[in-house]
Amino acid sequence: MRKLIIAISALFSLSLSAAEAGLTFPNDDMPKLTGDKLIIAQQNGAQIYMNNCMGCHALSFQRYKRTATDLKIPEDVMLDNLIFTGGKIGDLMTNNMNKKAAANWFGAAPPDLSLIARSRGNHWLYNYLRGFYQDESRPYGVNNGVFKDVGMPHVLELMQGIQAKTEQVKGLENDIEYAKADIANARKQIEDGNDVEAARKVLSAAEKLVHEKEAELVKLSKEGKYFEIVQEGNLNPEEFDHAMTDLVYFLDYVGEPIKQERKRLGVWVLLFILGFGVLAYFLKKEYWKDIH
Repeated sequence: MRKLIIAISALFSLSLSAAEAGLTFPNDDMPKLTGDKLIIAQQNGAQIYMNNCMGCHALSFQRYKRTATDLKIPEDVMLDNLIFTGGKIGDLMTNNMNKKAAANWFGAAPPDLSLIARSRGNHWLYNYLRGFYQDESRPYGVNNGVFKDVGMPHVLELMQGIQAKTEQVKGLENDIEYAKADIANARKQIEDGNDVEAARKVLSAAEKLVHEKEAELVKLSKEGKYFEIVQEGNLNPEEFDHAMTDLVYFLDYVGEPIKQERKRLGVWVLLFILGFGVLAYFLKKEYWKDIH
């Protein structure tokens, strides 16, 4: 039992270390929506997507009519306000982007996003959309805290504005980079057998420093102090977060249109299994009562 506990503790420590090694910011939880609030969010998310994303990113596994039906959008509203390709209500949600030309413009053709929510997960997608920040070293002047060196411009800039890392965050990241350099040098010294004892002390101190500084970054992120707005957009930060919640829920719907119906039916299936299990138990007792 003692060995089992030690093994589980070691596994937990490794998982924790892996999670810390992959820290990304922002890393906030997305609001949970159900019922009518979810439908309204998905409707608004569809509007945001069609106006800001559809020109580059198709949803070619989905049809306009299915979307209108599931999200309770009148077909005439969908045709007049959400279909910009001149297509019909029964068409797939494609665009006219030329892939070869797009690959030349952006370095890679913008991907179809029909399954992005299923592939990446809502949590990742929510933070990615909110994670663009000013970085003049990048071709489009922005980088992303969740997807480093992403090749996509910040197409939602008019909504969010431009945000940048705070000076406190920059200072902490600078300390972490120096500490990581010390870690690399110390490990090389240990590997080469040069002044091993001193190298181990440096390694321990640097690893501790990285852990402490990363914990401070996590705290700043949770307090909303990781980024600061340097150029205001049409929405304030709270409104933009709300809009990105709606957009992610729309993409979540597109990734699995039957999801809500599956969950609803799942409850009845579990209740049936429970009831059948009780019936089977008493039936078994009735069959075996004369044997035992």
